[in-house]
Parts: sequence; structure tokens; C-alpha cells
Amino acid sequence: MPSFLAGILVALPVLTVVLEFALPAYLAGRVEDRLEEGGGSAKVRLDAFPAVSLLAGRGGGFEAEGTGLRLDAGFQAEGTGRRQEAADRRENPLKRLDGFKRVDVTLSDLAAGPLRAGRFELRREGRGEDYALLVKGVTTPREVADQLGRAAGGPLGGLIGSLAGGLVVGAARTPIPLELHATVASDEGRPRLAAATGSVAGLPAGPLARLMLAVVLDRL
Repeated sequence: MPSFLAGILVALPVLTVVLEFALPAYLAGRVEDRLEEGGGSAKVRLDAFPAVSLLAGRGGGFEAEGTGLRLDAGFQAEGTGRRQEAADRRENPLKRLDGFKRVDVTLSDLAAGPLRAGRFELRREGRGEDYALLVKGVTTPREVADQLGRAAGGPLGGLIGSLAGGLVVGAARTPIPLELHATVASDEGRPRLAAATGSVAGLPAGPLARLMLAVVLDRL
């Protein structure tokens, strides 16, 4: 019996050390898989001590980098647990990030449906603070109107869609620069745009910023 207890006392520190390295790597790998589902490459780093605090959704830092990601291909969750996880992620998309003190998401060459962003940044410097969102890229008036129309649905979607239909063909397909800046607050995991600046093809920044944010958060 004493030797058995001694073995446990020796094994516990070893298991603790293994857990500190293995758990963040495992959870980061799951996020990377979701981001890379449609193509591209991603690298995610999770910082937490003790590592087990990640299971409660808390940590010191969340960093994600990616390039060439294609997020228009829907992530297919397998199994009941995975489907429930995906539903929770869409219902409260910021919940997975709110528990981290620092958040830094930087994606380049990002495709979200017909929208293309050369750079997508979502940052926060302290727990409880708002997020800063930046989206830069190139798009066309028709792509913006079509995508926002489908996302809005109903009468609003029809109104936005009609803008695309009323555009002169040449102008509708002319590439234009896209640059959006927004401050995003979290209401218990639900994103709320506290401020948004910029416009694309005469449409306000808010709806487009919400759309891009929702697509990316769905994979985090």
C-alpha cells in the first residue's frame, strides 16, 4: 500500500505537467480544424494557467492567425454533442472569447461567401473590455448587396437586393476597396456593435461588419 501511494504521488506531478501542455494544444487544434474546414491554414495558441481553466472557458490569451481561409463552406459537426456545440457557438458567438484576458485574431486572404477580405482583425486587450474589429479588402457593389440581402431576409433583404438589381451592370461589378472599423461589445456572448465606421457601395458599415464577424466567430 505505501508503495502504491508513493507511485500516485510521483505520477500526479507528471500528469499535471503533461496536462499543462496537452490540453491547450488539443483545444487549439480543434479551433484550427474548424477554421481550415473549407481550405487554407490556421494556427491557434491558447494561454492559460492552470490549463484546466480552459475547460471553464477562461484563459490568459487567445491568438489565432490564418491565411487563405474559405469560410463559405459550412462546418459540418458530427454527432449530437458536436451539433449542440455548434448551435451554442452560433447563439452566443463571443462566449468562447469573453473568458480570455487578451484576444488577437488576425486573418488574411479571407473568403466569406462572395466577400473577400485581405485582412480581418479582432482584438481585445483586457477581460471585460470591448473588441476592436477591422476588415479590409476588395469587393463589388453587387456582391455586397446580394450577400447582405440573403443575410437580412424578409422585406429588408428584398430592399437591399433591389439595390443590386438597380445598379448599372458595369458599376455593379467594378471592384471597390472595403475598409470597416467597429467597436464590438459582448452582451453575455452576443455581439453588439457599439460603433461602426465606413461604407461600401453606399451601404452602411454596420450590417456588413456583423456579417463578417458572424462568419468568423462561427468557426472559433
